[in-house]
Amino acid sequence: MNQANTDDNVVIVDENDIELGIISRQQAHRQGLLHRTAATYLTRPNGQILIQERISSHLDHSSAGHVDPGEDYLQAAKRELKEELGVECELIELGKTISNEIGVGDNHNRIRHIFKIFECQAEPGELAKDEVRSVFWADPLAIYKEMKNDPEHHKFCSGFKVSLQFYLKKKGLL
Repeated sequence: MNQANTDDNVVIVDENDIELGIISRQQAHRQGLLHRTAATYLTRPNGQILIQERISSHLDHSSAGHVDPGEDYLQAAKRELKEELGVECELIELGKTISNEIGVGDNHNRIRHIFKIFECQAEPGELAKDEVRSVFWADPLAIYKEMKNDPEHHKFCSGFKVSLQFYLKKKGLL
């Protein structure tokens, strides 16, 4: 997600993911309007997931980003995966979940996303230096336990907390 560009447009949706209109991402975040995001977990056969350290130093999904108008979740997931991690792979859809995140700083109130979660087995390629500081492999349950000690979102991106819990439930680990 390129957080620096707040003029990007997003599709706002209702709780059933029905399109309601198009507005700026910044406006959607300030007004707490539900909009679409695609998140992908890169996995290894041993169950580890790739964790991304954002430029902000927060830990996040392997890759994630807003779904642009005219784009579907799968297209957005593939685009973000290629942009952020230099990866192209066959994505498996795991499902959707809704996130009601509390924004940080003066620019956001309540940020509401419908996440569609994907996974694929792949190794990271070239990282987007303007968005990604580093990546590392980790046990998802260990990361989830660590998240419980971060209620203020100092270490982990808030949307990551929601999607990881969904991911772990889908995998039968929670």
